[in-house]
Amino acid sequence: MNRRISTLGTLGFVAGTLALANNAHAYLGGFEGTDGYQPFHNRVQEYNSGHYGPNSGYGGAYSLITPNTDFWKAVTEGVGGSYTTGHQNFDRQWVNSGIGSPNNLGLQFTTGASGFNASPVRITYDLDAPDLGGFAPSATGNTTVNFSFWWRGQLNGTDSLGLIPDGYLGNAVQFKDSSGNVGFELGMTQRVAGDKVTYWNGATMFESSILASGHFFDRWDVKLDLVNDKISVDFFDFSTSTLIPLAVNQPMMNPMNDFTRLDFRTSPGTFNDKFNGMVIDDLNASVVPEPTTIGALGLVAAALVMRRPRRKN
Repeated sequence: MNRRISTLGTLGFVAGTLALANNAHAYLGGFEGTDGYQPFHNRVQEYNSGHYGPNSGYGGAYSLITPNTDFWKAVTEGVGGSYTTGHQNFDRQWVNSGIGSPNNLGLQFTTGASGFNASPVRITYDLDAPDLGGFAPSATGNTTVNFSFWWRGQLNGTDSLGLIPDGYLGNAVQFKDSSGNVGFELGMTQRVAGDKVTYWNGATMFESSILASGHFFDRWDVKLDLVNDKISVDFFDFSTSTLIPLAVNQPMMNPMNDFTRLDFRTSPGTFNDKFNGMVIDDLNASVVPEPTTIGALGLVAAALVMRRPRRKN
């Protein structure tokens, strides 16, 4: 009886692992208090952001840390008044649809209380297992990772009396592996007629004809096939409620050994006009193991079922 319970428990663990890997909610989530984020003006690299709260699974409480020693690490953030923080009034559902509360948060990358002398924000985030539903980022090399998030911002160029030059790529997000290889990048290009959605299309950084709204959040859906080093990308335009395929099974910028890091970069300072920074919100992720990996787990489960205790004579 005890052996059967043990076997069924093991099978439940295997099945649960497979289900979890295919249906994960990133604890980065909505950057709310329950995700482990504090409101304005707590800089994410200066406290245990995302490392406490019920959604992350870590537990514990808010605490200050030595800057840049946890998940978030600032490269230029904080220079000239720039900062990254959870921010009221910038929650995706509140901005797009008036749902929820203005006190809900989005993650704001603000590029300049000190004007155009402020450096672009550049800050990195090291993924952890809770971001991928319990799947270790270092073990994603033979998987497909589906990653989606909502993204909003604009660039302050000559069309809006700013100093950002035409053709500047800003509000960019890079997907990296543990060796620093960039597998995919997205962003927006400054143009007088309106900022254009820009992304790696398998051959080059491609400037599309899609206008970045600046006010509403739009959604990126990115599929990283880490078995074959391919990408597929869709862009959901909230204003028109249109899902636009951008790249389908195209080569990555560089082959990735795994998926372990996100790199965020904005643009030079814009007099603390937060519409000219970048905000992200409501991240989701799922990991799909390579079929041979799933098959191996199935064989292990079958072997456990078939095991019988050896009789003692």
